[in-house]
Amino acid sequence: MKPVRLLPRFVERMWGAKELAPWFPNSTVDIGEVWFTADENETSEGVTLRALMQRDGAALLGTAVQPAYGGRFPILVKFLLTRQKLSIQVHPDDAYAEEYEGSPGKTEMWYVLRADEGATIAAGFRQAMQPEELRRAVVESTVEEKLEWWPAAAGETYFVPARTVHAVGAGLAICEIQQNSDVTYRLWDYGRPRELHVDSALAVAKLGPHPGPVTPVPFGGGELLVSCPYFATERMNLKGLIEWRSDTGRFHLLVATRGSGTLTAGASNWRVRQGECWLIPANCGTYAIDGANLEILRVYVPA
Repeated sequence: MKPVRLLPRFVERMWGAKELAPWFPNSTVDIGEVWFTADENETSEGVTLRALMQRDGAALLGTAVQPAYGGRFPILVKFLLTRQKLSIQVHPDDAYAEEYEGSPGKTEMWYVLRADEGATIAAGFRQAMQPEELRRAVVESTVEEKLEWWPAAAGETYFVPARTVHAVGAGLAICEIQQNSDVTYRLWDYGRPRELHVDSALAVAKLGPHPGPVTPVPFGGGELLVSCPYFATERMNLKGLIEWRSDTGRFHLLVATRGSGTLTAGASNWRVRQGECWLIPANCGTYAIDGANLEILRVYVPA
């Protein structure tokens, strides 16, 4: 099978931005999220990702991935673009989400693409808290000051396991890679008129510190940013041609975060540009990318 381009789906959010360059054309409305791998996303094959999975099965997803996920695409890739702070929130783990929401949990990572001066990311608390302390902070509108707000910089990665209380600040562009779940419990929303889910948040939240940005590990000509049971993400800064072989057990995703280059598989090639996400089917065989200024995140379900 040949590589498949996953077409972006633009989602309006009250905290979103109109300035989407250089990844996408600027918008007349506030775009907060750009989704690539939701089952409803259109593809370069002229069908949705769900239809593609139903059509090609393990040849697309891989012999290890396809049976394990029962037809649901396991990884959701998004770009987040923020003009305002997102709510302070937490996501449940698999056990809680499956019992109460009929959904997988949500472990995620953020790769910072751009950060305005003074932009911050919140993850974990400045010091360990008890549930009743956090509930009181919600009542007293002091949750924000209890969190650890990390200065954000382009090129940083934050790993945010399920049950981590977190928030994304204003002035950021982020590539978010996560379990394919949209279950979110809002703990605090700065007085905005949206529903909070305090009881559910307190039921799942870890109330301790977070370690902050991850330290990349050299790996296979690039760097391993995150590896967890749900996804692994490598970063490659290309200085020329790099060649891989697809894995019959699992698909690969290639997320272009900066620059442009050429993707080749078999006798065909395609131009790859920043802001694109490509799905490499499990039975694609050998494929290569050539680019002098191209940054790629390669994402897959680990063994």
